[in-house]
Amino acid sequence: MKLNYNRITAFVTIISITCFLLLPQNNLFADSNIEEVEIYLKNGDKVSGKLVSENQSQITIENQILGTVSIKKEFVDKIVNDEEVKVAKIQEHKSKLWQREISMGLNKSSGNTENTHLSSSLYVNRKTDANEFTIKGDIFYSSANKTMDAQKWYSMIRYAYSFSERKWYNFYKLESDHDRFANIDYRIIPSLGIGYWFSDIPDWKAITEVGIGLEHANFKDDTKDSNEAVLIPRAFFEKKLFGKSRISQDIIFYPSLTESGEYRFYSETAFINPINEKLSLRFSFIDDYNSKSTKDTKKNDARLISSLSYSF
Repeated sequence: MKLNYNRITAFVTIISITCFLLLPQNNLFADSNIEEVEIYLKNGDKVSGKLVSENQSQITIENQILGTVSIKKEFVDKIVNDEEVKVAKIQEHKSKLWQREISMGLNKSSGNTENTHLSSSLYVNRKTDANEFTIKGDIFYSSANKTMDAQKWYSMIRYAYSFSERKWYNFYKLESDHDRFANIDYRIIPSLGIGYWFSDIPDWKAITEVGIGLEHANFKDDTKDSNEAVLIPRAFFEKKLFGKSRISQDIIFYPSLTESGEYRFYSETAFINPINEKLSLRFSFIDDYNSKSTKDTKKNDARLISSLSYSF
């Protein structure tokens, strides 16, 4: 009997493929098909790991630290799969690098007295492990009985570079401001200095720094322009309160190194209450003090501002 080797070869090949397909998947293919998930619980916690099994009542994952974990779906808020996790991590990384916020506030009253208060601000910050770049701008205007009684603006550009495990840093800053009713046409302060991060976590941020700068002031009237060296100590903290609301405090002194006893003081206390991921209500109390104000203006200028902030 003459054998047909081609048919035998084809038959053996078919049997081999069939047996291979009927065998259980090996670890290599099983690992490649395991899905990475993140489970967000209703109490705010988050658990991540490789998906082991899932049914109508519970989901089981393999976590590197906790091992096999089974969670009842009644306690689950949402489940994010592997691809969504990657996108979320990329977006989270970008959001950590950049912080951009614009605020607008308008308070108006009428009757026996007509008052208008308008405020606007812009804040842009890019922070990495090594450096930080900040741009800030504020505008404030107010009037009483259709007569302007306040006109101010402030701008700042700042660059900071960490040189010791992110705690110590040096900074370079340029500030400029205008205050019509304090007789300041414009004031410019380039400065540099050193600072220290006491804490840099989302729930608690605290820094202190000191700089030295040269203050140039141009006045609206015939007062001679002034140039003087100033010391610039500063303290800032931001603390998370209940929910996602937070409070911050920024205090800056500008004591003159040229004229003894002359100084300026700036303080801003802010309470921020988020409405959603983009919008927040902001209430700020700002206090400006100038020991060498002109005769027609008060040394202390305080204002309470309420505004709506948008993050982008």
